[in-house]
Amino acid sequence: MKNKLTSKHPQLFQLVVSFLLFLFIFTTGVKAETLSSKAPVTFAAYGDIPYMVKLADGRTDEQVLREDIAPKIRENDHIPFVFHLGDLGRPQDACSDAWLEKNQKFWKDEIVKPVFYTPGDNDWTDCDRESLNVPQSELERLDAIRRVLFNKPKTVNAEWQYEQQSTLPENETWWYEDIRFVTQHIVSTDNGRSEILLDDPEKVNQLVDQRDKENAMWLDYAFDLAKNDDTSAVVVATQLDPFTPDGSTGDVFSRCINNPAYKGFCQQLQTLAANLDKPVLLLHGDTNAYCFDQPFPVSETPKLWRLNAPGDYKVIDAALISFDPTSSAKPFQVTGLLSGQAPPQVCDYSR
Repeated sequence: MKNKLTSKHPQLFQLVVSFLLFLFIFTTGVKAETLSSKAPVTFAAYGDIPYMVKLADGRTDEQVLREDIAPKIRENDHIPFVFHLGDLGRPQDACSDAWLEKNQKFWKDEIVKPVFYTPGDNDWTDCDRESLNVPQSELERLDAIRRVLFNKPKTVNAEWQYEQQSTLPENETWWYEDIRFVTQHIVSTDNGRSEILLDDPEKVNQLVDQRDKENAMWLDYAFDLAKNDDTSAVVVATQLDPFTPDGSTGDVFSRCINNPAYKGFCQQLQTLAANLDKPVLLLHGDTNAYCFDQPFPVSETPKLWRLNAPGDYKVIDAALISFDPTSSAKPFQVTGLLSGQAPPQVCDYSR
C-alpha cells in the first residue's frame, strides 16, 4: 500500500524530501565550515623542572625556567594555560611546604596563567628516602600537596567547565575550545607501592588501590563528557611514563601491560580512545626521553598519541602543543617553546 502522502500529494511529498535534504546539507556544511575556520588551539607543558642542574651556558634549569620559558609563556597570547607534569624538583627540594609555596608563587607572578599541576613521585612518594637529610612520611607530604596546591578550585572562565574530583582534588577536568582536558594522579614507583619506608605499607597500598579506582572513575567521567558534539579531542595528563624500558624485548606497549601497577590504566585508556573515535593525546613527564609517538597499538587506536614532555635534566624546554581539528592525519603538532623544533619520534632514554 502506498503512503497516503505520496499517493495523494506527490508534489508536497517531493517538497518535504527536498527541504529535509537541504537541511541536512546545510547543517553538515555549517559544521565543516565552523571546523575549518577555527584556529588551532595551543597550550604549553613541561615537567621535572627545576632540578637545579647546571647547564652548558653556566645557568641552572631554574634560571632558564625563569628567564626564558616563563616570559615566553607569559607574553604569548595564544597560550591560555600550562601543564606542569609533576616533579617540582629533586626530593631534597620538593619535599617541603616552602618549595610548594615557592612554585605556587612563581606560577602566579611569572607564568601569570593557570597552571594545571599533577603530582610526581619526587613530590611525595620519594620523600621518605634515607638519602635525604630529613626523611618524611610520604602520606604527610601528599596531604601537604593537597593542602597547599589543591585546597580550593581554580578560578578560571566559567566557559571552561572546570571541575575538581571531590575524592582526589588533584584530579581536574576542563573544556577549552572543543578539547576536553583531564589529569590523572599516577606516579612512578609502581604508583607509590614500592619503597614505603616510614609509613604503614598496608595502609599505603590500600590508599593506592583506592586512588587507582578513583582515577579510573575520573577518566571514565571525562571521556563520557567528551562524547558531546562540542568536543573534538581529549588530552590526558599524568606524571607517569608507563612505557619506561623494563629490560624486556617486547614492543613499547607491552612495557605498560607487563606492569601490574599500570596495566589497568593503559588498557582503560586504549579502550576509551578506541570507543570515542576522536583524537586523544596522552601527555606525561617522569623520564628524560622527550618524544612524540604512538606507543599504543595503531591498528586498534589510530587516533591515540603520547607526548613525553621536556625536562628531567636532558631537554630544558617547554612543549608547545597545538590541536588542529581539520587535520585528521596529524591533529596534534608539537614544537619546543625555546628550540622551535619538533620532538623526536623515537624515545631515547639514555642520559
